[in-house]
Amino acid sequence: MRQIFEVVKAFDVEPLEAGDGDTFRFRLEVLRTVDGKTFVGKVYRLETYRLQPTFPQSKGELPDWRNDALIFVADEMFDVALLNGDSVQDVLAKFQTELAKVFG
Repeated sequence: MRQIFEVVKAFDVEPLEAGDGDTFRFRLEVLRTVDGKTFVGKVYRLETYRLQPTFPQSKGELPDWRNDALIFVADEMFDVALLNGDSVQDVLAKFQTELAKVFG
């Protein structure tokens, strides 16, 4: 049978500046198995996407309006296998350690 998880806590990290001027914004979601024995973390990164509809078109021209959308995407930079523990605090501590390895 497949494991089922529930989100028990979400943490948003202050924006982090990278050396090349990029800003990274992360969210850590801590999930617990339904039996309550295991906690795991999933990391998401907030990204900006410029969206433009392709329809309706007028004489083959796209509509003028665009929208900048902020969307959380799963971040593969953090090894999900490392972000587990016996409590929310265990997972949070491991995430902070991994974050420090990347951003100092």
